[in-house]
Amino acid sequence: MKITNAVLIFLLLLMSALFAEENQFNTDMLPIGNANTKFDFCAVKLNKIFDTNNKSDLAVEDFINKIKDYRVIMVGESHTSETNHQVQLEIIKKLIEAGQTVCLALEMFNPAQNEALNNYASGKTNEEEFLEEVDYFNTWGHNYRYYKPIFDYARENKLKMYGVNIEHKYASKIGRSGLKSLTEEEQKKIPEIDTSNVEHRFFFKVAMEGMDATMPAPVFNKIYTAQCLWDAAMGNGAIKAAHENPESNVVLLAGSGHVVYNLGIGKIIKNRSNLSFTSVVCVDVPDTVKESLMMRVKKSIKKEKEKTGESKEAPPKMKKPKIPPMGMKHGMGSPIPHKIVIRSLADFLWGIPEEKHEKYPSFGFSINKKEETGFKVKRVIPETIAEEQGIKRGDVILSVDGKEFEKMADLKKHLHFKNWKDSIKFEILRKEEKVEIEFLIEQEKEK
Repeated sequence: MKITNAVLIFLLLLMSALFAEENQFNTDMLPIGNANTKFDFCAVKLNKIFDTNNKSDLAVEDFINKIKDYRVIMVGESHTSETNHQVQLEIIKKLIEAGQTVCLALEMFNPAQNEALNNYASGKTNEEEFLEEVDYFNTWGHNYRYYKPIFDYARENKLKMYGVNIEHKYASKIGRSGLKSLTEEEQKKIPEIDTSNVEHRFFFKVAMEGMDATMPAPVFNKIYTAQCLWDAAMGNGAIKAAHENPESNVVLLAGSGHVVYNLGIGKIIKNRSNLSFTSVVCVDVPDTVKESLMMRVKKSIKKEKEKTGESKEAPPKMKKPKIPPMGMKHGMGSPIPHKIVIRSLADFLWGIPEEKHEKYPSFGFSINKKEETGFKVKRVIPETIAEEQGIKRGDVILSVDGKEFEKMADLKKHLHFKNWKDSIKFEILRKEEKVEIEFLIEQEKEK
């Protein structure tokens, strides 16, 4: 094909743009994981389930028939995505409806909380007692309402639940000071940590947006070791739950970063057991398909050829097929919403609507235990509600909405049940001066 100078220059500029995209740290596009699929892309369509090993879209019933034969089913999540949690619940329900026995392995808890989990699932305790016994609002920072439907379903169906994470203090200590900082007694309480997988380390570097390039290697290694501790704990926990429930599917709910590419928890299950396992990850699909750069190049070349008279007379029009090719048309001729990702991302990819906003507000600050006067703010995350409204590190929270709290968990619980458009009022002590911060909780406007 003859290409004019103008088109050639355009192509060169395009290639530069392709390698300088704004989203340069895209964890959905890495050539890692399954050797048979890591060099191929796939189109995950909205509200479709894609089987990456067989390159096919599946109906929910066919998907359930496939996964029910695996002992451990890892279902990734974005912790603050309601749709992710709806998919998790849908999988659990459909497995039960298909006649499977199911138990749950949960990232948000650790084995010390198993008795409390199963007291709730068996009906021995009510919700308030459950939240108190597992110390939910201190153990897990994400809004309880995302998880409540799953806990409620487990209780209705008396599903066994297992905490499979490690107590936060161990990962925190390793992340700050390294594995050698643990005492001999502490080292006995954690699983063997595997930091040897090069592909997993690369994934973590990408997820950290290349921060390893700007921090000393020992600092990065400590943080990476803590990440591997979580994977090891959850992998070991899933194995233990499967052995204790030999007739059950163990559905493991964990952050997608621990599930993708089967290099986190999956690697542990593979190396430390003979259990079959599979992975399911949600893919956020935009509601409209943006025309790709390459497609625009193709159109540009076509126009250039037409200008220079290179295009031949168009062939006679063919009758349009009654059924459009799969993945090409949707509704009144618009492209089917989809997202391109690497096939090795997970065994099954579930296309969900891209969420514009989180369902529940997250304020973006953390506090210490109560001191004499109140709760001192120890961290404010940039670009969050707290920063926007002027809450500062070192502020002491005296009350919220006129209520004083004795326990940190009670204050966090109060914040968990605030909604968008609610008003909220903080009374704060700042450098010996009382300050009131009152505002409507509003979502950030789309840019």
